[in-house]
Amino acid sequence: MWFKIDFTSHVPVYKQIKERFKLLILTGELRPGDFVPSIRTLADDLNVNVNTVARAYRELVMEGVLEPVRGEGYLVKQLNGEELVRSSIENFVDAVERCKEVGVTIERLMLLLEKVYGRRDDGSEREKPGEKL
Repeated sequence: MWFKIDFTSHVPVYKQIKERFKLLILTGELRPGDFVPSIRTLADDLNVNVNTVARAYRELVMEGVLEPVRGEGYLVKQLNGEELVRSSIENFVDAVERCKEVGVTIERLMLLLEKVYGRRDDGSEREKPGEKL
């Protein structure tokens, strides 16, 4: 399996798929010229509807991340890493704005950021079991 989907997330599944592929490319796990799983294979692996994966792939093609190759599938295009970083930052800002709209405090957002980055200013590790974010 390529990755897991968080079915409890407010983020639509197709967007989770798109962001995961972008992350795999940014980290070098997927390189230009690599083929990604077929739509049907990924849908089966993730236990999601084929149309959901098709939408994610279609949008990744429109964004210039994937390229369809007739009869073979989809391959990763040569990308400018800065474009992916910019896109990720834009998505992050959108998410922060949604959090603000629903009343998430900046303190809670900071806790989440510290958790994701795996450390705190005092050097302690990720949240302790049972710590509420």
